[in-house]
Amino acid sequence: MRSNSGDTCRSIALAHGGIVLQPTFLVGAELMSGALVEVLPQFRSMELDVYAVYPTRKHVTPKVHMLIDFLVEAFRTRTWPA
Repeated sequence: MRSNSGDTCRSIALAHGGIVLQPTFLVGAELMSGALVEVLPQFRSMELDVYAVYPTRKHVTPKVHMLIDFLVEAFRTRTWPA
């Protein structure tokens, strides 16, 4: 099966439909709970970056600053399964 939907791939794997290559932000909880297991720990896909895109650095609203600060901290401190 081939799909461009991470949710679909996760559902197939949870239904014992095969092996999937998915980022830990999509399957981390299932890996931590044991519902899914890592079968090729030596294989890693490319790392993905996350960008905050907004019109200008001048006059950024406090809400946008708070959101960016929150996301930076959340991604920095999140412990994903290795």
